[in-house]
Amino acid sequence: MTIRTLLALVATWPLCAAAGADDPPLLPEEAVWVMRYDDKLDGEVKDKPGAEVRWKLSVRNDRVAGRLAELKEADPADHRIGGEIAAGKPPVVALRQDGPKGLVCFYAGKRVAGDRIVGTWYDNRGAAGDFELTVEKK
Repeated sequence: MTIRTLLALVATWPLCAAAGADDPPLLPEEAVWVMRYDDKLDGEVKDKPGAEVRWKLSVRNDRVAGRLAELKEADPADHRIGGEIAAGKPPVVALRQDGPKGLVCFYAGKRVAGDRIVGTWYDNRGAAGDFELTVEKK
């Protein structure tokens, strides 16, 4: 997925239909998600040591908010993540991560199972790759 495709996808989200009140939630309301990622845009996540992050995410009204699971609220090394889910077949997810020293990452993906999201990411430092988010097993 190119950045142009990503931007076109994001631009169409207001036109997507939202889930009905009786529909099940698109993602769990509170969960720790494990993100695996790589630095190559090829459609699959290659295992790489240290390329795994745990996010504590909350979902309300198809809006996502969260932070790194291991860090405390006021830790200066913490990263924030936020975004939204657009209902559809499949639902699509857009996230923005803000980190220390001006780091910004954008993630665009689709839910391929109730507890799994796959897609691509780009950051403001020129890097890009594939990612997978799965709900951490308790």
